[in-house]
Amino acid sequence: MLASINTTATVAADDVEEAAAAVDGAENGNTPNVENEPPEPVPELCRSSRVKGYLLLLVSASLNFEVVLRLHRKQDYFVNTDIKELNWCRVLDNPAGSFLDFVVLRRLSSKDKVRYAMAASCMTIIISGSAFLCSIDLFTILRKTLWPKVLGPNKKVELCILSFLVIIWLVTVWFNTTIRGIAGEGSEQYNLYFTSWLCLWITFWTLERWFVSSGKSSFEKFLNSWPNRCKLWIVTFILSFSDFLFVLDAMKNWDEGTEANPYVNAMFASISHHEWGFFFDVTIITFMMSLAWIVVEIFRRNKKEGSALKSDVENYVEGILLHLIALLWIVLIFFVTMPGHSASLIGNLYFTSWATCFSILATLIWWLRDWRKDIADTINDQQAEYERAKRAVLRREEKRLAKARREKVESEAVDDDESNNLDDIVEEEEEEEGAGEDIVDDDITVSVASVSGNRARTDTLDSTEDQRSVCFSARSLFTSSERD
Repeated sequence: MLASINTTATVAADDVEEAAAAVDGAENGNTPNVENEPPEPVPELCRSSRVKGYLLLLVSASLNFEVVLRLHRKQDYFVNTDIKELNWCRVLDNPAGSFLDFVVLRRLSSKDKVRYAMAASCMTIIISGSAFLCSIDLFTILRKTLWPKVLGPNKKVELCILSFLVIIWLVTVWFNTTIRGIAGEGSEQYNLYFTSWLCLWITFWTLERWFVSSGKSSFEKFLNSWPNRCKLWIVTFILSFSDFLFVLDAMKNWDEGTEANPYVNAMFASISHHEWGFFFDVTIITFMMSLAWIVVEIFRRNKKEGSALKSDVENYVEGILLHLIALLWIVLIFFVTMPGHSASLIGNLYFTSWATCFSILATLIWWLRDWRKDIADTINDQQAEYERAKRAVLRREEKRLAKARREKVESEAVDDDESNNLDDIVEEEEEEEGAGEDIVDDDITVSVASVSGNRARTDTLDSTEDQRSVCFSARSLFTSSERD
């Protein structure tokens, strides 16, 4: 997997560099500048990713031709002769007539199909081999004069060559791999079957590389430009429509296509009309539904132009239809691929049915992922809203508590003022009481002083009697002051 990713990244980088070099050359014209410096070197064609495509196409077409040649020699097409050589002029002259027969839907004999397959592979070998040799040319003078004008980004000659190869192999795959083809179901020509499909894929891949290196829109860019799940709906449409064509051809022509294989003929004869009808109906429903969703997306805004979100009702309808069609395909695959049924043999029906089923399941998984994401986003939004409401309540509570504390502080200040006033009153009362006590003491002092004066004036009394009288007078004065 990592190797394929690295290879793809390297190929894309080579194509981008080649496109940049082509644009540079087109702008500069590869002409010397004012100072008569030599022109910039022409980008080497051997570094192009299309060289890999030509090489792979040469190998696969050679294998295909070898298988067809063996099949041609196995069948006795040369009447009343033992010559084993091949008439190449006759082989190369056959494709035009065969292609015309394909266009007008005229039936071809087995002999004509073998000759057409041989001619297609032979022409592919010649064209791809020539293109490969021209691309790796590093020695001849034509590598700077002729080959860059024929092969390279934005060169119409190479575009025509690749388009021709794609069309040729589309027709060849139909002739070779359908139920009446030389590599159809039950023919056991597996090398011919797989090399035919491989040649078609390589030609299309090489044409895709030409569009990328030329800076034009490619099939990958076309798919990525569609919003939502439409890219998988396009793939599903292509696969289901191909499956529909193969089912229709097998349902109508299985008797003719399996004449040479009695076992395969008996197997197809035992298949009921209900199975063919169910197979046919499911493929029709699938590609029609895929086409409907593609048409819906056509009238939606492009992803580059802005948001292309679906409504909730549209998402629910798409999800219900996807679940139903996925259930139909699971039942269909389980039924038709069992031994003895319509898609049990190695061939187009088997592979396109499985590919369509996988495409439907991939689309369903994508829908489920988006659905779960929408649920998670809704839960997160509700959680965020709850957090915002909680913070708002906390802020209101903090304001209320701050206001209460402020009011409490103000009330405590008022209480302190009142207590201070009370303290002042109490202190004043205490001061007044203290002044009263001082007056009583003064009276006592005056009484004692008067007694002492009387004692001094009394000279005739005895000392003992004088002391007793003085103490009595002082005690009586003190008692009278306490009573007061």
